[in-house]
Amino acid sequence: MDGKTRLLKTFAHEPVDKVVWVPFAGIHAGKLKGYPADELLTNGEKLFESLMEVNRLYSPDGQPVLFDLQIEAEILGCGMKWSKKTPPSVSSHPLELEGADYLLPAKIPERTDGRLPLVLDVMKRMKEAVGESTALFGLVTGPLTLASHLRGTKLFFDMLRHKEKSQKLFSYCVTVAKAMISYYIE
Repeated sequence: MDGKTRLLKTFAHEPVDKVVWVPFAGIHAGKLKGYPADELLTNGEKLFESLMEVNRLYSPDGQPVLFDLQIEAEILGCGMKWSKKTPPSVSSHPLELEGADYLLPAKIPERTDGRLPLVLDVMKRMKEAVGESTALFGLVTGPLTLASHLRGTKLFFDMLRHKEKSQKLFSYCVTVAKAMISYYIE
């Protein structure tokens, strides 16, 4: 039984021959090839090489193509702090300085925004290279995480004091996640 079949059977609650193995290698993938985190997450060729090395070394049943919970935030205007050893972190929050009456963003990420073209290209290449036998994962940033990236720590006060506004921000973040999911599924 190949890994992809094993993983899909596991999701369907069907018997499998062994426990599913899905290493979330993240920036460790780049380390395997000697690439620092900032280069791994901004260079499609280095990302692809590193993911193929993860596949070769670990023989996973499934693997994420990109483990970067800031990709949506970056597209939506959050400042990023890049590092050689870790994924980027959010350094500024576009809705943080505004009061509780802030305007919700209208932008929904498109396939051509930010680093999405790089990610989608690597996904396509990974699917061609190992997609028949390895399940590939596209990870999205959840609504609470994305809302906190956009609003900063004020989000947590808003959740207590401005529940309706917080819910609208969460709904927006769900819409963003659904858009990202649709791109990754293609």
